[in-house]
Order: sequence, then C-alpha cells, then structure tokens
Amino acid sequence: MISVMKTRFILLFLIFISFHSLYSQNSQGSPAKEVRIGLFRFDPINFIDDSGLPSGLYPALIQEIAHKSHWKVRYVEGSFNEGLERLQNEEIDLMISVAWSEGRSEIMDYNQESVVELWGQVYTTPGNYLTNIIDLQGQTVGVMERDITGANLIKTAALLGITFKTIEYPSFHDVLRAIERGEVQAGTAPQHYGLRHLSDYNLVGTSILFSPFSIYFATKKGLHDDLLYDIDFCLSEWKQEKDSVYYNQIRDWMSPEGLVKNVIPLWIKLLLVITSLLIIIVSYINLLFGRNLKRRTISIREKESRYRSLVQQLNSIILRLSPDGRVLFVNDFGLSLLHIKKMDILQKNILTLELLPDGLTLESLKQPESLKQLDMVREMKIGGERLVIQWSLNTIGDDEGSLQEILCLGFDITDRVRMEQALKESEEKFTSFMKNIPASAFIMNDKGEHIYANPAAQSHLKKQKEFLLTEISQDEPNFLSKIRESEKKLFTGQSLSEKVEYEIMEKNSESVTRIEANLFPIVQSNGKILIGGIVFDVTEAREIEEQLNQSRKMQAIGELAGGIAHDFNNQLSGIMGYADLLTQGITDPRQEGYAKKLHNGIERASEVTKQLLIFSRKGKKETVSVNMNHLILELIDFLTHSIEKQIAIHFTERTEDSIIQGDPNLIQNALLNISINARDAIKGKGSLYFSTHKIVVDDKMAALQGYSIEKGPYLVVSVEDTGSGMPKEIKEKIFEPFFTTKDMGQGTGMGLAMVYSSMKDHLGNVTVQTTENKGTVFSLYFPCAPSKNKKEAIERISEEVQAQSLQIAIVDDEQMIREFLSLSLLEAGHRVALFEGGKQIIKAFKENHSSFDLVILDMIMPGMSGLETYQLLSEIHPEIPVLLSSGYSPKEELQAILKNTNVIYLQKPYSIGELHSAISSLINKIRSAEDSQGKTQDI
Repeated sequence: MISVMKTRFILLFLIFISFHSLYSQNSQGSPAKEVRIGLFRFDPINFIDDSGLPSGLYPALIQEIAHKSHWKVRYVEGSFNEGLERLQNEEIDLMISVAWSEGRSEIMDYNQESVVELWGQVYTTPGNYLTNIIDLQGQTVGVMERDITGANLIKTAALLGITFKTIEYPSFHDVLRAIERGEVQAGTAPQHYGLRHLSDYNLVGTSILFSPFSIYFATKKGLHDDLLYDIDFCLSEWKQEKDSVYYNQIRDWMSPEGLVKNVIPLWIKLLLVITSLLIIIVSYINLLFGRNLKRRTISIREKESRYRSLVQQLNSIILRLSPDGRVLFVNDFGLSLLHIKKMDILQKNILTLELLPDGLTLESLKQPESLKQLDMVREMKIGGERLVIQWSLNTIGDDEGSLQEILCLGFDITDRVRMEQALKESEEKFTSFMKNIPASAFIMNDKGEHIYANPAAQSHLKKQKEFLLTEISQDEPNFLSKIRESEKKLFTGQSLSEKVEYEIMEKNSESVTRIEANLFPIVQSNGKILIGGIVFDVTEAREIEEQLNQSRKMQAIGELAGGIAHDFNNQLSGIMGYADLLTQGITDPRQEGYAKKLHNGIERASEVTKQLLIFSRKGKKETVSVNMNHLILELIDFLTHSIEKQIAIHFTERTEDSIIQGDPNLIQNALLNISINARDAIKGKGSLYFSTHKIVVDDKMAALQGYSIEKGPYLVVSVEDTGSGMPKEIKEKIFEPFFTTKDMGQGTGMGLAMVYSSMKDHLGNVTVQTTENKGTVFSLYFPCAPSKNKKEAIERISEEVQAQSLQIAIVDDEQMIREFLSLSLLEAGHRVALFEGGKQIIKAFKENHSSFDLVILDMIMPGMSGLETYQLLSEIHPEIPVLLSSGYSPKEELQAILKNTNVIYLQKPYSIGELHSAISSLINKIRSAEDSQGKTQDI
C-alpha cells in the first residue's frame, strides 16, 4: 500500500512539475534553444546506460549547462567517427569528448576550458608481458579510428624508432574485443575507459602510459560560438568553487569509486517509465501550442541568427570579459583586424594583451563611469600597419546586480585620424598660404557676407569702410552696380571669372590706391555657390605700365620725329641751295633782300629740324666733364636777371661731388626749359628750388620708371616750383613734341620734348611729380659713371682752302638735291656725275674706279643704304675721299667710318659755302695725312 501511494505521489509530483515547466516556458515567451549533441561510447566519460539514457561525466555536465543556458538537448548516438562526420555535415551542433589537434582545429572550434585530462594506456592479454613501449616492436596494435590516443602512440613510437602494425576499429569496445579474440597482440585506449572495462574482456593494463591530453567540446568551424561561450562561462565559474557541480561530477565519475557499477532499484525504473509517459502527455499538450510556439521559435532563431551574424561581422572589435578580466569571446572581425588567432586571445587576461589604453586596471574595467575622463584611444602597430582603436566599456550584471561580464567595443578610427590629420595639415597650409600671400583673399556668400578673409583682406575691407570709393573711368558712373552684376553672373553660372578694377581714395587726401579684384565661383558639394576673390594692390604696377607706355610712346614719337626731320632736311637742303644760287645771280637790292629773307626762313626751319633731331637723339652733341653744381649756379644767376623778381630762386641742397659726363649746352638748355615752364606755372609770387643729390637705382626704382634707366649710381637734379601744377591728362603729354598749353604764338611745344630727348641722350631719365594747385617737381637722373658717348668725330674746319677742279660723284635719292649740288659744283669748276642710289655708283666704280676724285654720299636712301654703299666702295677703292651727308644718321654707324682720314660728315641742310668748305676740309685732311706719312717714311 505504501509503495502504491509512493508511486502515485511521485507521479502527481512529476505531472505538476511538467505542467509548471510548460507554463513557465510559455509565460516567458522564449523557447529553449535546441542543441543536437553527438554521443559515442566512452565510459565513464559518456555512454548509454542500461536504461538507454545518456550517462557519464559529459552528459552530467551538459544537463547543468543546459539548465543554466536554457538549452533543449537532443543526443544523436553513434561512433566517434560518425559523430565527427555528422558535425561537419551539420547533422549535430556539438560534439563531446574531442581532443585538440592542429588538423581538427582547422575544421572545428573548441571551447577554452578543458573538461578533463586523460592518459593513453596500452592493454593486452594476461601472460603477454609488455613493460615498455620498445616491447611493441613488430607487434600488431589495435586503435580506434581518428582517435587521438592511437595517434599519440604512433607518434611517440615513431620518435623512438619503433615500428608496429596498426589495425583501426570503430570504437574502443571493438579494440578491446579484438585483443580478447587475439586479432591483435595489444591495443590502446584512454586509461579511464580501459580500467572500467578490463574485467569485461579478461585483459590487463600494461605499464605503458603516454601522452596526456585534454578533451573539450567542439563545434563546426564558425557556426556555434554561442554554445562554446555558454560552456566556457559555466566551466570557468565552476572551476573557481571547490564544491561546484564540476568537481562533484569529476569525483562521481572519474574517481575509483565511480568505477563501481550501480544497480538501479526497481521503483526508480518504474518512476522512469512513468516519467516517460508523462513526457508523452506533455508532448501531446505541447502540440496544442505547437503552431504558435513554432512561429515564435522560428522568429527568435532568425533574430538570434541575425544577431550572431551582426556580432561576427560588425566592423568593430567585440570582446566579452569575465569579472577577473579574462577574454571569453571575440568576434571574427576583431580577430581579422588584430591579426590574432582565437587560441591566442581567449581565456587570456585583457590587461596583459596590450590592447586597451595604458593606465587601465581591473577595478577601472568594472567601473566604466570612472573612465569618462580618460583618453580611451590606443595606437598600435599590427602587421606593419599603424592602427588607432577607440574603446568603449560597459558592464553586464544579473538580476541581483552582480557583475557577470564586461563588454569591450573597439572601433577602428585609423582612417578618421588620418583624415583629421590630413585636414589639419591642409588647414595649416591654407592658413599659412593665405597669411603670407601678398594679396587680399576672401570668400563671400550669396548674402554679400564675408565668411572668410585673410589678414590682408581684413585690412582691405576696413579701408573700404573708412575711405571713399571712386571710379577709375568717368565712363563708368555705375561702378557699384557693375560689381553687383559681376557677382550675379558668378552666382548664376553665367561666368567663370570676373575682373573689376577700382580706386580707394583716402578722405581729406589725394592719395589713391588702385585695386584689382579677381572674382570666381566656388561650387560646394551640395551645389551651393560661394564667391572667392583675390584682390591685388596694382597701384605700383599701373604706375610702371604708365611709365613703360610713356617711354614706348616717346620712343615711337622720337623715331617719327627723326624721320620727319630727315625728309624735311632733304627738302630744306635743296631749297637752301637754290636760294644761295639765286642770291649769287641777283643785282637788284630789293630782290637781294627777298632772297636773304628766304634764306633766313630756311635757317629758322632748319633750327626746328635740329630740335627734332635732338629730341630723336639723332643730332650732334659733345661729351665733357660737367660740374652740375656750377652749371646750376650759372643758370640761377641768369634766371635772377631774366625772370620776375617775385619768384624766389633757391639752391636748397647740393651734393659735394656733382661731376658727370655730358653736353653742358644740352643740360643747361634742359634746365632752362624747365625753369621757364615753372615761371609760367607760378603766375606771380612763388618759389623755385634747385637741388642735387646722389642715389643708387635698384630694380624696384628702375621698374617704377618703366625700365628707362639701368641700375646703378645716379646724380639727381631736382627742380621744384610752387606753381599751379598739372592735371593727370596734361602730365601724360608734356614731353610730346609740339604739345603746349600756351596760347597760339607763345610756344612751340618743343621745350620739354627737348628735355626728355637730352636726358635720353645722356642715358638718363626725367620724371614728374605734380599735384594741382600744389606745384610740380622735375627730377633729372644722370648716370655717375663715365658716359659711353664719345666726342663728335667731325670738326668743322673754318679755314677755307682753294680746291682744284675735281671729278665728283653725287649719290642722293632726292632729285632736287642732286640738281642743286650739280649746279653749285659745276659753277665752282668741278666735274659732276649724278647717281640716284648705291647700286648705280657701285656699278660705275667697278667699271672704272679711278674716274672719280670724291664722292658725296647720302646716308639714308631706299634699297642700298649709304652705309652699305660706303662699305662696297671701300672694298673697290679704299682711299677714295667720301663726304657723308644726311638729315640724321645714327652715331653708332658713323663712329667707325669717321675714324678714316678720307671721310668727313656734313649735316643737312647746308649752304653752298658749307659745302665748299667741307670739300676743302676733306682734301686738306687727306693731304695732311699724306704729308705725315711721307715724313715718317723719310725718317
């Protein structure tokens, strides 16, 4: 009766527990995780007991792990080899009792905490004395397929040079049975398994023990890190407590007492049958909730799979640490990034791995809030590359607040740090460039606001607020509207660049700064357009341009003036010649007076052409040493007696050494012209100041003067007046020939043009500074070095010598001149031959070079020039006397020719008397040279 009541009580209790478990499972809404585990016979580690249930050390530990980790365990029975194959085929999730090997580690993942360590042992039949591994030489040994014990025995024997034949069997049971049957002389199995089954097969253990090894749980590579983590978490926790489940199960199954076979009581067997019935009932009840539960299970598994995939592939390092700092989990991305193997990091103390920032302690890891003030960045060198990791720590506790894990997240910020560094360097370069660039640079938005301005631009913008804006040209009254129009074109994409030039004039001052603004669009990545601007102060550049343009214009005018003077002198030469001929044949006093007036008019016209020649630097000048201070004093003495007394003349500053090389007449003429202009500008009471000082012209000053002078030392003569000054448009034209602001008949307009020409002839320059109503300053620059100009090679001979009758060739392209010369020379008793150009005279000389005594040669002719004609004549007849004549002739071309004793120069226009005098001088010059040569030969 008591037994029946006991059975009923147990039955009701189990039913209650089953329904409570089912209710709890459904109320939590989180179904257990199904885990398929491979089971093979390896008692007492794992086996199927007499009741057909999994038993042994591993199943006992799995039961506790499953309860704690919410597993639903299903065992799949088979051999060890079948279990390994099922694991790779994903027919099971977890394999138990697997020893680690390098080959297996390539296809399987292991948990980190070993379950137990085993020794390999050799077993044989009684009477077969095997005391040493050497005794296996030549024997036949049975081993289990793919078992680490057999592999270790073979490896150990090979190292010792021992060989034996091996036969593989599916299980250790088959190995021991083969020994019993005599199929093999010996066999190997783990010590615990052999000791448990020796009596079953009438075998004995030998003293051959070898290669201790640990056994673990294993999963297929990369599939079930979560299962291994649950296992390691439980084992590591149990191993820290001496009375834990782990140590109790080790004692129960692995101690000698555990080798005793237990007999299961009948009532327990009955209880198991009843339990099985209850399981069937519970399974039936579960079917009622199956569909909903299945859907929820699938959903949870999908979420779990996504979570697992996310954790593994997330581009961050994920570490799970135990409270004592050991690494329990690391994701695949972390292993790949750190170039580290899982075996080298799991179960290692995080503080010894040198992954986290320096200065962290185990206590600080447990209190992440205290790390907020620390720099959680670690820089390390991995695989030859520099990595920068940003770490974040969090703690995970249970319901009671006890610390369970420490979660470490590491973010690879290497690229970000590099970008920040590159951006910083770029900003530093930009800032340095903009700070030192000799221009104003700014960026402006579409509201007209300056969102950036370099230091130069800030100063410029400040001036724009303080000073008045004026237009450069009077033709642009809507200057500001023009700027707005340019900005509009840039903002709307109608233009890629705009250039605006304007002036800034200081208030209450006439100082003007010229500004050039270059505007361009800056298109941002979002499509928004800004305006960038580079602003240059072009005041100095524009002054240089003006000076250079003025210099070029004056050079062009000089060339034009020289050409006009040449043509004019040709005409005047003919007119003057015929006027002289007319005068010689007139006997009527009244007509003689008319002829003289005609001659005087021609001479006045000749003076104008001489001024033009001087302006174009084609006339004659002499070069001597000139004391500029003395010359100015002489000029002041002259001006004191010739201009109004109300004008005070001062020599304010004078340098001690004022000696230059030049033509005193031209210099004094230039200073006189400037003084007369100053007198006219003063218009009443005022002052005139002269000064001399020395300076050294550098590159900048030469540029400001349009490169009209070269670098070097100069004597500067300044003439300053307090007159009315000049406006800009007058200043630009004062050196042009015939330009004058005086009334008709009061000036020729050649005065300042002569000044300009004289300074160019002295390899110097003249500049003007003037302000309306405040006066004008003329500065004349004379080079201090000895002048390169040489003395005039032609000197007039006043002494007239009666020449004999000569055969003269006249070469001139002007018919009037040829005719005038022909008449004049014929009347003087000479014989004349006329030629229009150089080719004709050369042809005549080649035919009979001794038929002419003298050649009158014009230097400027079309086709073959006078210089070319002279050179060919010299080759044919080197000693032929030549009288060169021209309205002007470049000095460089004459210098070499005039060194010859048979050459003399006559400037057009000239009179008949000057012509005869020149011929006589040339003949006398040749005779003197011949006499000197004869005396030398006599000596």
